[in-house]
Amino acid sequence: MHEFSIVSSLLESCEEIAKGNDADRILVVYVEIGERSGVNPELLQSAFDTFKIGSKCERAELNIAFKKVELTCRSCEAVNEINGVNYTKCPKCQSENVFISRGNEMLLLRLEME
Repeated sequence: MHEFSIVSSLLESCEEIAKGNDADRILVVYVEIGERSGVNPELLQSAFDTFKIGSKCERAELNIAFKKVELTCRSCEAVNEINGVNYTKCPKCQSENVFISRGNEMLLLRLEME
């Protein structure tokens, strides 16, 4: 379960941001999880609830947004949100000269602090 190490890094980032903004506590942590990031949202939530104790995030809510995969075509330059698991062809021109331009990542979007 790599979610534990992800939450550890997330909490470190939150603590640094709170310190840099003279915040005493964090109320809400907003993250975005890409469909192909490999992060299990339920395990992430569970790890966050477990490891936030004793940190500035102790009473914080974790708000998770999901992002679909975006496929960018190098041939026709189309950017498409993909439904399903076919990441090998451009839906517009059928070229195989494509890459996943979004949906592999997990991002810390913002914090609500006081």
